[in-house]
Amino acid sequence: MVSNMKKLLYGMAILATLSAPACSQRTWYEGLKQSHRNECNKAPPSAREECLKAVDGDSYDEYARKRQEEMKK
Repeated sequence: MVSNMKKLLYGMAILATLSAPACSQRTWYEGLKQSHRNECNKAPPSAREECLKAVDGDSYDEYARKRQEEMKK
C-alpha cells in the first residue's frame, strides 16, 4: 500500500510539473503532498499513520535528486 501511494504521488508530481510550467516544481510537490496528507487523515486510524509516513517520506530535495537519477538512466 505504501509503495503504491508513493508511486501515485510521484506520478502526480510529474504530471503536475509538466502541465503547469509557470508554477515552481517545489510548490506543486508540496501542494500534492498536502493533498495526500488530507486523504490520509480520512483513513481509519489503523492505516492513517502508515499513510502519513509514506507521504512525508521524501523532502522535495530528495525527490528531485531521485528524479534526476532516474532521468539519467
